[in-house]
Amino acid sequence: MEKDAKFRFLNAMLAAGSPFANDICADASAGMFEAVINGEANMPLEKFAKKILRLYDPDARVEVLDFENSHFDRLFAFASISESAKRLAGYSRGILVVLSLERAGMSLGDRMTPGRKSAYSENMEFIESCLGRYNLPNVEIIFI
Repeated sequence: MEKDAKFRFLNAMLAAGSPFANDICADASAGMFEAVINGEANMPLEKFAKKILRLYDPDARVEVLDFENSHFDRLFAFASISESAKRLAGYSRGILVVLSLERAGMSLGDRMTPGRKSAYSENMEFIESCLGRYNLPNVEIIFI
């Protein structure tokens, strides 16, 4: 998925959880469209997620795990997920954004084989089960 598509998708997903975000979402979408056209949408996705969530729900917390250009190792992922869960604790709404999990460990030209699709599904379940170990009643996970 291209970076500008990730921006649009993440904006829509974060807006969906906010009860008063329709007008803000429309304005943010228009602004993002202009930024993408003008080539100004170069901000890291983690920074974007944190800034846009402040518009939609200032009391919420977002954490981002990015697996782009890295190998997914459950041992190290567990540590990252645990750290994120601890930072999400105590917020009225928590969001864990997981980026590029389906491409973890793959080179640019590699294709999604049935084995890789299966591993991707297992890795998604692993992340969900790790986060489920914590008492976080209002946390959602967004896989991009």
